[in-house]
Amino acid sequence: MDKKNEILVGALTVIGITIFILGFKFLQGDNIFSRSKYVNVAAERTSNITESNSVLENGVPIGRVEAITLSESPNFLHKAILKLKLNKDVTIPVDSKFVIYGVDNLGKMAIGLVRGETNKDATLKDTLPCLVKGDPIGQISDLAASLKPRIDSTLASFQYLATNLNAQLGSGENSLLKKAVTDLSTTLRSVNKVAGNADKMITTLNSTLTDNRGNLDALFKNFAELATKLNGETGKLDSILVNFQTISGQVAAGDLTATITSVKQTLDELKKTLKMVNEGDGTISKLLKDGSAYNDITKTLNSFNAVLVDLKANPKKYISLSIFDKSRTLTFTDTSVQQFLEKNPKAAKAIK
Repeated sequence: MDKKNEILVGALTVIGITIFILGFKFLQGDNIFSRSKYVNVAAERTSNITESNSVLENGVPIGRVEAITLSESPNFLHKAILKLKLNKDVTIPVDSKFVIYGVDNLGKMAIGLVRGETNKDATLKDTLPCLVKGDPIGQISDLAASLKPRIDSTLASFQYLATNLNAQLGSGENSLLKKAVTDLSTTLRSVNKVAGNADKMITTLNSTLTDNRGNLDALFKNFAELATKLNGETGKLDSILVNFQTISGQVAAGDLTATITSVKQTLDELKKTLKMVNEGDGTISKLLKDGSAYNDITKTLNSFNAVLVDLKANPKKYISLSIFDKSRTLTFTDTSVQQFLEKNPKAAKAIK
């Protein structure tokens, strides 16, 4: 019974150690359930490459570093030999190269595959070259060296710009920047002066308000009394507004529009009449514009005056007398003369 327990303990120990080793290998990146292929590469230095570092192709893991040894072979004397464990399905042309480079700026290194073009695959007997691009610090130095011409060109451009800027701004008493600062100082002094004047005005205003506070209080009191009186006369104001509204309603009801229309029509007719007079149509226009009518009237009146004068001087030329009996009856053949004698009894008496 004791032997069985010892055997069981030993078996469990072996199984535990095996599981530990397999787990450790799995954590290192080994696929313990598939076969792998191996390739040896020779490098001048390892550059912080350790066992279990990744082997990458275009950033994709294809294996890891299995072991690192120092070569004693005459072909690679005192060089580092790195044994790479690659995935089974990865083919490595015999003219391929490997490169040790920094993956990030934290010092992590990896080996990258630069695939060749031949159809012959490399085996464990072949030792491929491995180049070293340096650690991250060295890469940064190389990057700075490659960027140095561009940096120098940029600095030269900045220097040229600064020179032109200084030339544009001037120097000494002609410096535009100095003039700008001087103008700014003058402006600030003017602003301070205006602010001082404003303070004086505010102080004067406060003093004036303080001195006239009694008058202002009385004025406000009068305004308050006036508002109170107006509030008391609200009824009268309402009555005035109602009367005004009534008057406006009556004006609107008086057909003011019709009256205005009638006046407008009358004015239009008057315009037409005046237009006819001005254009020479009708008797009125002829009387106003033709001077012959005035002359004829004047001649007629003059002739009539001459007849009256002649009538007074020689009445027998215009009066025909006929005596029928002894009663001296007079017969007048001209009615106009008769009417004249009726209106002038002295002339009639002289004729008789």
